[in-house]
Amino acid sequence: MTNSNAYYTIKKLLLEFGRFGLVGVIRTILGVIFIFIPYNLWGVNYILCNVAGYSIGFVTGFILHKNWVFKSKGDWNKEAIPYFVTFGIGYIINMILLILCAEKLMLNKNISQIIAICGFSTTNYLGNKFWTFRNSSNFFHKK
Repeated sequence: MTNSNAYYTIKKLLLEFGRFGLVGVIRTILGVIFIFIPYNLWGVNYILCNVAGYSIGFVTGFILHKNWVFKSKGDWNKEAIPYFVTFGIGYIINMILLILCAEKLMLNKNISQIIAICGFSTTNYLGNKFWTFRNSSNFFHKK
């Protein structure tokens, strides 16, 4: 690999990683709005708030990851299934962490949500990078 190819590859990876992070921030902000505001202002059940927040994040994330982060030209239906599975696994991890932290460890429910968000985010990144959009033009999976 020449220096110019290495530079291009690193630049592409950093841009992709930056976009993934920005989508995560956008999705997280939307999710957090629907998690924390109803719970803290109106007393809505914290699990119901969590479901609403992650549902909004799911739709937003899929559209932005497919079209902007990974620039995938793949079939929406074929990519939606692994995205949904990845999201589902991440969400199960999220709920386990949330309930464990809030109910068993008796942590503050807001802190519990933050811990659960971290578990979800890690699972989501790895699953989408290496499975959902594996045939896209991303860094590790060149066509």
